[in-house]
Amino acid sequence: MKTFIHSTNPKHKIFYCVVNNKKEPFYLPNRLAKVFLTILKKGILVDFEVGQPIKRIINDNIVHVYPVSHFNLIVQTKPKRVLYDLKQLRLDMKKVLKKYQHFLFLDLEMSMPGYRRGPHIPEIIQVGYILSDKKGEVLKDNGYFVRALKEDAINKRTIKFLDLDENKYFGKAIDYDLFYNDLEDIMKAYKPQIVTWGKNDIQALNISYELHKVKPLTNDKQFIDLLKLHKDYFNLPNDIGLFDAYKKYYKPEEILIQDHDARMDAIITKDVFDAFMNLMHSTK
Repeated sequence: MKTFIHSTNPKHKIFYCVVNNKKEPFYLPNRLAKVFLTILKKGILVDFEVGQPIKRIINDNIVHVYPVSHFNLIVQTKPKRVLYDLKQLRLDMKKVLKKYQHFLFLDLEMSMPGYRRGPHIPEIIQVGYILSDKKGEVLKDNGYFVRALKEDAINKRTIKFLDLDENKYFGKAIDYDLFYNDLEDIMKAYKPQIVTWGKNDIQALNISYELHKVKPLTNDKQFIDLLKLHKDYFNLPNDIGLFDAYKKYYKPEEILIQDHDARMDAIITKDVFDAFMNLMHSTK
């Protein structure tokens, strides 16, 4: 739908447009209101998609409104200025990703709070990573357990959730310093963009620097949140899981079973990234 905004009701996150000679209300869900509510004004040209009408209470009246699924284009007419362009956003995304030379697909498994209430600091207890060049060729492939500082990090809840083999963990886990040195060598030699699925791994890495009192090896600009890329590119209303994304790209017989193994998750992250890049480059 492409039309001009007739008027707005910011309090109720609604804007009105005249459609077929009738003033219709369009509702912004929270995820869109946070981004677009302040720029939607009378006279703005909008191109957008809507879902089925829903009921909202406006000024004590029940009103049927159309929820906005996503915007394609938002243009200020006087003076003319493009405020949002989905096609251009996708082109910019492609352009940015194309300039990087190396990617580090990183997955971290963290300790979980125990069943008893109390403060909990998540610790990295398993690392998995795949380092590749821009062509997708794998340069490094590794995965290992990392020894936790606190004894209660490997609690019953963590063991159950990760299906952790305690004998294997305590027998093979390496010190955090070795992981830190490993990451430092990679960052210095290849200067890769670090690809994760969601923000949890980024937060866990930042927490680990503080916990072990070491200098941070990374900053936010060095990370690519592949989940956010998917949400922005496909206008997804909610988060999706890594394996759900994998299923969208690959045939059922190729689908792997999720088992909370860091190295396997890093491999899956690379597979999803490669498929996403292929899709972007094949789309005009």
